[in-house]
Amino acid sequence: MAAAAASATVPGRRRPVLRTIGLVVLAVVVVYAALAIYLATRPVVISFDAVQTFRDSLPRPAKPADAAWPAYRDALVSLGWERGSQKDPAVEDNLGNGPGQQGWTEISAWVDANQAAIASARAASKRPMFGFPLAQERAGADAAFFPEAAGGSQSGMDNSDREQFPMLSVSLPHLGTLRGLANVLLADMFRAAEQGDGERATQDIEAAMALSIHLPEGRLLISDLVGIAIRARTARDVLATLEWKPELFTDAQLTRIQAALRSVPAALERIEVASERLLFEDVVQRFFSDDGAGDGLFVPTWRQLKFLEEISTLSAGSKPWSSAWPWTYAAFVGASRPLGVWAIAGRKETLDRHAAFMQGLQQVPNASPREALAAAKALEAQFSLDRADPRAATRYFLQSVTLPALAVATVNFARDRTGREMACAAIAAERFRRVNKRWPNSAAELAAFNGGTAPMDPWGEGPIKVAADGPGFRMWSVSRNGTDDGGDPAQTLENEEGDWVFFAPSGKLDRIRN
Repeated sequence: MAAAAASATVPGRRRPVLRTIGLVVLAVVVVYAALAIYLATRPVVISFDAVQTFRDSLPRPAKPADAAWPAYRDALVSLGWERGSQKDPAVEDNLGNGPGQQGWTEISAWVDANQAAIASARAASKRPMFGFPLAQERAGADAAFFPEAAGGSQSGMDNSDREQFPMLSVSLPHLGTLRGLANVLLADMFRAAEQGDGERATQDIEAAMALSIHLPEGRLLISDLVGIAIRARTARDVLATLEWKPELFTDAQLTRIQAALRSVPAALERIEVASERLLFEDVVQRFFSDDGAGDGLFVPTWRQLKFLEEISTLSAGSKPWSSAWPWTYAAFVGASRPLGVWAIAGRKETLDRHAAFMQGLQQVPNASPREALAAAKALEAQFSLDRADPRAATRYFLQSVTLPALAVATVNFARDRTGREMACAAIAAERFRRVNKRWPNSAAELAAFNGGTAPMDPWGEGPIKVAADGPGFRMWSVSRNGTDDGGDPAQTLENEEGDWVFFAPSGKLDRIRN
C-alpha cells in the first residue's frame, strides 16, 4: 500500500517541474520572438546622399578648355578606340611589348600611322585638370564613346532604397581605356627611341606621367592604383631605355625626365581615404538601424547579404567564411536575427573602428616600401583585418567583407615613389658619366645630379649600392630580404630572394623589358 502511494505521488511531483520548465521555455520563446519583431521594425534611415556628396567634392574646370578628358576622348576616337569598336588584335594584345618582342612590327607600324592622334593625346595631358564626369549621367560624346553604359552608372538608382548601393555602383569605364592610352604613349616612346628622336620620346614620358596624375581625380582607391601602375610602367621603361640607348637624350631632356618623374603632387604620394570612408558610411546607413543618437543595430535584408556575397570576392580578395555563408544568412535575417545582432557590433562601434583604421592608414609612412610594409602589417594586426580572426571578422562583419586590403595598398604608394626615384638615380648616373667620363663610385657622387641628395636604398639602411667592376656598372637595392648579394645584373626584378638591380647599362633592351 505504501509503495503504491509513493509511486502515485511521483508524477504529481513532476508536473510542477515540467510546468515550470514549460513556462520558462515559453517565456524565452516569447521574449525571443518579441526581440525578433522589435529588430524587424527598427527604422533604417538613409540620412545622406553619398553620391551627391562625392560629386560635390570633385573639382570643376574654370573653363571647358581646362578639362583634359574631352581631349583624351577625341584622341582615342582618332585612334579608333571607341568602346565596342574592332581593334587590330596584333596591336591590342601586344601593346605592352617593345622592340624585339612579339607584335612589335605591327605596333610600330600602327604607331607611325597614328602620329597625329598621339600628338593630340600629348597635348591633352598638358591641360590642368582631368574633368571626367564621375558619378554622373553620361550623354553626348561620352555616351557615344561608352555605348554599353550610355546613361551612366546612376541611371535608375534610388538613394532612398536601402537595398540599392549607388556609391558602390559608380562606374569607371575610363580607367582601362586611359591605361591603354598610356601604353600607346610608351609604345611611341620606344618607337621614337628606335628612330633616334629623343625629344618625342621625352614628350611621351612627360605625357604618360601627366596622364597618371590626371586619373586619380576624385581619389577613389582604384583610380589611385591605376595611376600608380602607369607611373610604375613609365619608370620601368625609362630605365630600360637608359640601359639601351643612353645617348638618346640630351642633358636638358634628361633633366626634364627627372622633373616629370618627380612631378607627382605630394597628396598623390600617400593614400587618401575620404571617398572610401564615404562609401563605407553609405553602406552602414543601409545595413544598420538608426536610433537618432548615432547608434543602431545590424538589421540586414536577405538581398543585402546576397549582394555582399557577390562583392566580397572583389573587395576582400576572397569570400569570408565561404563555407559558412548559408549560416550567415540564417543568423542575420528572419527568426534568427537576434543571434546576428548579438554577434555584430553596433553602428557607432562599427563606424568608430572603421574611422580609427582609416586614420591609421593615413599615418603609414611613404618614404620607403620597407617602412610602409612594416607599418601596414602592424596596422592590420592591430585591427585584425587579415580576416584570420573569426571573432573580429564576425563582430566587424561589414568591414571584413567590404573593405579592400587598404593597409597593403599603402605599400603601393611607397613603391610608386621608390620606382620613380630609382629611375631618377639612373638618370643622375648617366649625367655624372657625361660630365666625369666615368661611372660613379658611390651614391654620394650622384647628389649634385639628383636634386642635392644621394639616392637612398628603399629596402635597406643608407644609400643605394653602386659598383663598376667585372660584371660592369650597376646600381642596386638589397631588396626585401635586406641582404646585399653584390648586385647580380641577371637579377632584374625587385623580389624577396635577391638584390634589385634597377640599372645596369648594356646597350640592350632585354634585361628589364623581358
